[in-house]
Amino acid sequence: MPLRTTSTLLHHLPHHLLFAASLCAFSIGCGKEETAVVPQPKPKPPSRVSDTDLQKYKPNETGAIMVLMYHRIETDEPDNDLNRKPASFRKDLKLLRDGGYHPVTALELVTNTMEVPIGKTPVVITFDDALPSQFKIITGRDGKPHIDPNCAAGIMETFHTEFPEWPTKATFFVLPKAGRNGEPFGQAGMAAMKFEYLAKKGYEIANHTATHDNLRGASSEKIQSELASAVRAIKQISPSAGMQTLALPYGKLPREDSAQKYLISGSSGGITYANKAVFLAAWRPILSPVTRNDKKFSEGGTFSVFNPYRLERIKADAREAKLPGTFEYWLKYFQKNPTSRYVSDGMKDVVAVPASSESAVDVVRLKMQGKRLQVYGGGDGASGGGAGGDLSVE
Repeated sequence: MPLRTTSTLLHHLPHHLLFAASLCAFSIGCGKEETAVVPQPKPKPPSRVSDTDLQKYKPNETGAIMVLMYHRIETDEPDNDLNRKPASFRKDLKLLRDGGYHPVTALELVTNTMEVPIGKTPVVITFDDALPSQFKIITGRDGKPHIDPNCAAGIMETFHTEFPEWPTKATFFVLPKAGRNGEPFGQAGMAAMKFEYLAKKGYEIANHTATHDNLRGASSEKIQSELASAVRAIKQISPSAGMQTLALPYGKLPREDSAQKYLISGSSGGITYANKAVFLAAWRPILSPVTRNDKKFSEGGTFSVFNPYRLERIKADAREAKLPGTFEYWLKYFQKNPTSRYVSDGMKDVVAVPASSESAVDVVRLKMQGKRLQVYGGGDGASGGGAGGDLSVE
């Protein structure tokens, strides 16, 4: 068969193939796959608090924060450092709200994952011992279970209903049924329902040891047994319980330095635990979780530096309202010294501070928290530019 020239072959191709062949002849790199150039989106500018908001709210996220400590909420006992009447606790919440505070949990504080509206100051409300007056179930007029409106949980739920912008946030340092301890919150068979309710509402369930023994002279083995046993017992009741922060019984640290590390982490009986914070029962507000662990920023010892494993709490006691150490004292202190308190910039990934407080910021800790520093203005802070979840209160 005689060879055919290219022109002869093209002459005998169908018209549609001939058209494709002609395109190929005049195209550069025909037969090679071409990659389309997709324009890349411009990088999103970093978050920034506006100059208007800086001027209006004067945020200072290196300021001091109160961690409040409550025990019983009882009508039949007078107000003191271990008891608060229901009416007094309601008043405390109203004073906090009216004073520009916003509740967060202990865990949110120490991890700096607090969500606080701009211009507001975080406050941590804590309860020790899982006492009956903190969470009580009663039978309502409809014959169904309801939360007692005079227990701590009932008061906080009612307050949230009245003021929806005030979230149901608090930390319960609980005890399991062990040693001298009764049923958590005091009603047999109801602990799981109560824990479920607390978790769904945004409350934190945390560790207060297994038997409430004083750990002052405790060995490393004793400490690990107390904390691991508590984790095991509470998680058997409520697997979703966090148990990531610890409040020391009687506020006492172990005497031996070598034993104190087991407050942070350890194991016993096959259970491992890890605490992100340890709370004492002391008397001062603590500095922000972005501040350096340096006493020179504590305003002469007025505030406790931020050490997550030695955090102080404040009791409520009207008998000592004029003495440092009480909620009543510090509430008035911050009214008179507003620049000393933490004021939120309202942004999760930005830490806004006045120029006068820039040196107090721990930049390493800030980076670990995934936050960006925004410094503004002058020294005065002015701008320079389940079933349990369905419970209701009777």
